[in-house]
Amino acid sequence: MNKLNQIDKELNNNSVHQQVSEINKIIACIDQKQVIRHAPNRLGFYPDEMELLTEEIGKEHERLIKAINNLLNSFRQYLSLHYGIWSLPNLRTAQLIKEKYAANSALEVMSGNAYWSKALNDVGLQVIATDSLEWAKTSSTGKKKFLQVENLDAIKAIEKYQNVDLIICSWAPNFGHSDVKLIKAWQASASNSKLLFIGEKDGATNSGTFWSQAQFVHSKQLDEINKSFSNFDFIDEKIYEVKKI
Repeated sequence: MNKLNQIDKELNNNSVHQQVSEINKIIACIDQKQVIRHAPNRLGFYPDEMELLTEEIGKEHERLIKAINNLLNSFRQYLSLHYGIWSLPNLRTAQLIKEKYAANSALEVMSGNAYWSKALNDVGLQVIATDSLEWAKTSSTGKKKFLQVENLDAIKAIEKYQNVDLIICSWAPNFGHSDVKLIKAWQASASNSKLLFIGEKDGATNSGTFWSQAQFVHSKQLDEINKSFSNFDFIDEKIYEVKKI
C-alpha cells in the first residue's frame, strides 16, 4: 500500500489516482471491519490503456506505470495475504441475495474469516458462519475474523443446520473434492435451503469435477444479483445456484 500510494503521488495522473483512491477506501472499510456498499470499479489497465497512459504521462515514467499496474492487478492477492479475504462482497449484492431469495437465514460453510457472512448479516440475515479452521492454525490471518466462526466442517454444518434458507460457499478449493461432497450431502439432506457457490467457473475456484458435474439454476433473479457483483480484476467471479435433484 505504501508503494502504491507513493507511485500514485509521483505520477500525479487522474486515471491512476481514481483507482488508488478506490483501493484506499476499500482498505479503510475493511480495517473498520465493514463491508463496501457497491462492487468496486475495475482495477488495472488493459494494454491499449497502458499505451494511452504512457503517452499522457510520458515515456520516461513507463517503469513506474508498469509497476503501479502490477500492484493494481495484485489487489486480490494483497487482500488474501493481509486479511484472509479472497472474495470481496458488497452490501448491494448481499441485499439482492436476501430479497431475490426471500431469505431470512443463511449458513456459510468453508467460511474462512466469514466476510460474506458479515455482508449478509449486515443486511439483516441471521447468519451462521462455519469452517473446519484447519487453515487458521498456520495462517497469520486466522485471527482476523469478521464474525464468530463455529468450528465445523461443511458436511457436519449442513447436517446440523438444515432449517436455513440459504447455504453459501465462497471460493471452495480448486483441488480435492470437498465441493462435490458438499453437494452430495446437501442433496441427501431434507433441507429446503438453496445452495449458492461463489467463484470462477473452470478457473481459480472449485474442482474440475464440480464444474463438469454440478447442475446449475439459471434465473433472472440470479442474473440481477450477478450484475451487482461485477469483477474488479481478471478473475471472472460469479454467484452460482446448484439445482437440487
